[in-house]
Amino acid sequence: MKKKSTSTLVIVGRFGEAGFFNLHVLLELIIVFGSILLVLLGVGTFSDVSAQANVGSTASTRQQEQQATAQQVGQTTVIRPIHSDLSRPLRDQPVERLQVREEREAHVHPRVPIRHLDRPDPVIQSSFWQPLAPPSVPTPIRHWQGISKPCDGCSYPPDTSGAVGKTQYVELASIDALQVFDKLTGRPLLRPGPITMHSLWFGFGGACESGPSGDPVVLYDQLADRWIITQFATPSGADLPQDECIAVSQTGDATGRWYRYGFHLSNRFVDYMKFGVWPDGYYMAGNMYATPTPTPTPTTSPTPSPPPPTWLGPQAFVFDRAKMLVGDPNATVQTRGITENANPFLPSHLDGILPPPRDDPNHFISFPEEETPPPRKAESLSGATPRPTPTATPAPVYRVWAFHVDWNQPANTTFTPEARISGSGFISLCETCVPQRGTTSQLDTLSGTLMFRNAYRRFPDGHESLLNNFTVSANSVAGIRWFELQRTLGRRWIRSQESTYQPDNAWRWIGSIASDNQGNIALGFNASSNAIYPQIRYAGRLAADPLNILSGEQHLFDGTGSQLETRNRWGDYSDMTVDPMDDCTFYYASEYYAATRSEFWRTRVGYFRFTQCTAPPKGTGHFVVTVCDQGTLVGNAFVTIDSRPYGATLADGTYDPVLPLGQHTYLVSNPQFVPQSGSFTITNGQTALVQVCLTNRRSD
Repeated sequence: MKKKSTSTLVIVGRFGEAGFFNLHVLLELIIVFGSILLVLLGVGTFSDVSAQANVGSTASTRQQEQQATAQQVGQTTVIRPIHSDLSRPLRDQPVERLQVREEREAHVHPRVPIRHLDRPDPVIQSSFWQPLAPPSVPTPIRHWQGISKPCDGCSYPPDTSGAVGKTQYVELASIDALQVFDKLTGRPLLRPGPITMHSLWFGFGGACESGPSGDPVVLYDQLADRWIITQFATPSGADLPQDECIAVSQTGDATGRWYRYGFHLSNRFVDYMKFGVWPDGYYMAGNMYATPTPTPTPTTSPTPSPPPPTWLGPQAFVFDRAKMLVGDPNATVQTRGITENANPFLPSHLDGILPPPRDDPNHFISFPEEETPPPRKAESLSGATPRPTPTATPAPVYRVWAFHVDWNQPANTTFTPEARISGSGFISLCETCVPQRGTTSQLDTLSGTLMFRNAYRRFPDGHESLLNNFTVSANSVAGIRWFELQRTLGRRWIRSQESTYQPDNAWRWIGSIASDNQGNIALGFNASSNAIYPQIRYAGRLAADPLNILSGEQHLFDGTGSQLETRNRWGDYSDMTVDPMDDCTFYYASEYYAATRSEFWRTRVGYFRFTQCTAPPKGTGHFVVTVCDQGTLVGNAFVTIDSRPYGATLADGTYDPVLPLGQHTYLVSNPQFVPQSGSFTITNGQTALVQVCLTNRRSD
């Protein structure tokens, strides 16, 4: 998480190509400043009175606020948004530039007391494997400089997050940077840029506009052709993040307008939130900590450090995707509370054009834990956890949790254990020990954390795959433990592959993994040692390669400097995603340094594809939704396909889902109209016109 500081916000209007100030923008800024003045005078602009609760709030008023926005239904907590609205197009928002002197990670990164016992690692790949044929792992097609440290004294580490859509690539960096690129050329589409996250939330008010605190995530919702941007925020009067800010693009153009939502999730500290797209919701996992008692104002110097937060456990949340796709202010969040006696987990994120089976829950995977865990109590994170002694106890297990949401009857929502899958032993890695060339400064490893994303894919033969990775100690350096769980035709999840990638004496960490539509796998990561500056690399395997082997490695970009000071922070994550258009091309974004210095990180974005991969058979359904007997186009009509929530029509009444071949059924609904159902057929490479007319509901 990030520590906010006193900062000055400078608002810069958009400029034309020639650099002359646009009068229209000036008038917009006058209106904006007028709105700000009204807010300062007490004339609120939020549509919900509770949206004002964060302003000048105390612990007691924040408790009242949570009670006002949350409702207990059975064992499920239902949380309403503090506020929601529709932004102006992002390309037209005033550019806000933060001029800060001190805005960076907290000195102590909250550590999670992982339940683990070291044991020998029997699955280390300790050498490069090459088949008889030339190496199958391709070189980069193109790469470009992504977001660099956006301002003097900004935050670190960058928390690099990126996603690829139909024509664009969106990248975020912490705390406060956002850019949209042409996905083929890398040309920035927001100029000047990168812009700040404040620009996305300009005019929204509350903690989302004033208190963004880090851990940004961007995802592409392939079913709906929409973007999701999230970041946690610290409400006024709190010391640590407790709110979540989520924006969903109104169209597939990330430079356009966004539906914006602010949620107060808890009065506890919520950290390291990670998301996954699923047909029935946007799922989130967070690490929950008890907020420490504020330190009394010191009467002597030096000022004592604030007490560390206390680990409580992971918590799963789900946001109402269907309502957020149409900007419904009644969209809610559901959670079953903190999961006790569990290691941190991640929700699954859907890749590819084949959705999960109908009514399938989202699958959360936890960091591997002991088969017979000892009783665990909440423990302070201020001191170092003693290193466990290797032992011959039973192997650790990957726990899978099933999150089933019921938006109509929240009391029926469940979060239950789904599977316990034996894994191989491993040795935990030191916390801050990655060496770099030319310096004694070492880097944070983030061991003990599953790395973003938990990639889910369903294949044409019916089997399903979950891919993930984490960092371990392998032959006295950092290696990446990657694993694949599979399930066939509704059977139980099993371990399909598992290996620790450590082919030489370089340290590899901060991984991200995904597969293409044919099951070829790519794993991106950083590499460093005493002999090299931190580099961005990736390894991979073809589906036909021997199991548990990565068959080659390539360099995306080699850094030319090492990181000094910056409290050793690196990462906290990188991002491997797959192009939704060909379902073959991998995009990867991560961190590097151009020169040996402190704080001035850079990021790099690049893409590559296995030559053996071909796009899956598919076609497009072109929905045109109108009012019967009038021809008026109907926007925000929600489209369900094959009994699965898919997406919604744009303002022009159209929606263009990409679908597998064959016959499909649909249901089109909007609260003002009678739902309409039907069927259509998709053929390879073709667009099927689906014309739907809706009848107005009769008034009582």
